[in-house]
Amino acid sequence: MDILRGLFLIFLFWATGDTISQLARLPIPGAVIGMLALWVALQLKWVSYATIQPSAKGFLAIMGVFFVPPSLGILLHADRMLQYGWKLALLVVVTSALSGLTTVLVFKLLNR
Repeated sequence: MDILRGLFLIFLFWATGDTISQLARLPIPGAVIGMLALWVALQLKWVSYATIQPSAKGFLAIMGVFFVPPSLGILLHADRMLQYGWKLALLVVVTSALSGLTTVLVFKLLNR
């Protein structure tokens, strides 16, 4: 029963965030708004962590399923991957390095 309650709350926050995003025409995805609202509710103890935990663990266990559609999309465009793949790979490496460097610099600034 706790799993259903947790699922209900997760989907409720997601739907609320999506509704806010659509009505306010925000450039932020509704899922992000909903999960931030859920985080605030957890921090303020409006929602108990124990209620959400079983459902959240269930989502994490099947998280790999969410990556299947993008992977199949890449396979559908294999010709473009052959043409632009090296550029994409270089872009991923460079942006990952820049992201890591930025994280280190922010950490050093905040850790002073």
